[in-house]
Amino acid sequence: MKDDILSLLLQAENEYQRAMKAAVEDAEKYADDRRQEQTAYVGELKRDLSHFEKTESEKLEQELTAQSAEMEKEAVRLKEQMRTIQQEKADQISERLREEVLFLIWQSLKWKR
Repeated sequence: MKDDILSLLLQAENEYQRAMKAAVEDAEKYADDRRQEQTAYVGELKRDLSHFEKTESEKLEQELTAQSAEMEKEAVRLKEQMRTIQQEKADQISERLREEVLFLIWQSLKWKR
């Protein structure tokens, strides 16, 4: 009977060791699976972020190009407006000078008489 008890204890100890070994292997497999899932998830997030950055960069570039074109059009319009204003001022000055010259000629003719 003592041998039977000892044999049962050894058998129980062996089963316990196998169960512990199996539990450790299962835990390690579970941890490895989670690591692989996390690695895949992080890779997916990196790809999504890269795609997002590329898309947003393209959108920003398009917006900047459109704004630049608008600013160039506005600059052309303002230059034309400035040329028009300068021409009007030059015409006014020219008209004033013509009037002054005519007045001076009239004055000189008046003094000669």
